[in-house]
Amino acid sequence: MLDQIRIMEDLAGKDAMCAALEALPEEHRAELSNVMPVSWLSTDACNGYISAVAHRIGRQPEDLLVEIVQRGVERTMTGLWRIILKFTSDAALVKRTPLIYSKTYDVGAMTSRIEVPGRAEIDLDGWPGVPRMELIGLAKGIETVLRCAGRRDVSVRWERRPRGAFFQATWTV
Repeated sequence: MLDQIRIMEDLAGKDAMCAALEALPEEHRAELSNVMPVSWLSTDACNGYISAVAHRIGRQPEDLLVEIVQRGVERTMTGLWRIILKFTSDAALVKRTPLIYSKTYDVGAMTSRIEVPGRAEIDLDGWPGVPRMELIGLAKGIETVLRCAGRRDVSVRWERRPRGAFFQATWTV
């Protein structure tokens, strides 16, 4: 979230960020004001902040989230990482998805597989009612990692499931 806050500040400006933070409920303000690199934050606080910033700058929250996630992943995947990823197999990339998820969320678990070349299936289990904003962010994150790794024509679709969600990523082989 710290990286997302920096990206939002670049997009929205400090004044909009401060006004958005002040508009949040006290418990969310406290969570976000005390965030550290090792902190776990509630999805309500994170999504509330993104929504408040989006409204301050006249954007839809989901659109702002997509841009934040994409920029954040691209920023992480620059330089040496991007070169390494281009030489990483599809199977190795997809296999890492559950590990990356577990470093980002403390609820649910992911499993991933490639059934046929150019298509990955990823299950999120153990998070019934996962917020829509999280599903959108996860799909954009998966898509951006694959694109940064040199995969072409990447698309990620998702659907809710009773115990979480299902994602299908496709790309040109």
